[in-house]
Amino acid sequence: MILHRAVLAASTLSMMTVVAFAADAPPPPACPAHHDGGGLMGSLTQEERLVLFAQMRQQTANMTDDQKQDFRRSQREKFQAMSDSDKQKFAADLKAKWNALPAAQQAGLRREADQMRADHPMMARMMARRGC
Repeated sequence: MILHRAVLAASTLSMMTVVAFAADAPPPPACPAHHDGGGLMGSLTQEERLVLFAQMRQQTANMTDDQKQDFRRSQREKFQAMSDSDKQKFAADLKAKWNALPAAQQAGLRREADQMRADHPMMARMMARRGC
């Protein structure tokens, strides 16, 4: 009976030590590209994203899948290396390009985005949670 209490006390103490250790552990670093909608896409309005997607689609039209992946990676790295003022200028340039598009082309880009959401319901749910 005394051995049973000793084992119970030892296991309780070890569990409390683990909980205390876990509470003191620093949180993992946030992923700047995906944390709470941050990064490039989280900082742009829907219209700015549509312009960016259209540009990237044109730039990658004749690329292989590997080339497209490398291109997207380089774009991500380029954006992550930008200062806040550079990111704001980048967004302002996209907004100006959106405003310069004819209404019919703006509507076409929105239709394509709506179709993409319809074709990919999981992505649409994720985007809706982020307010996209």
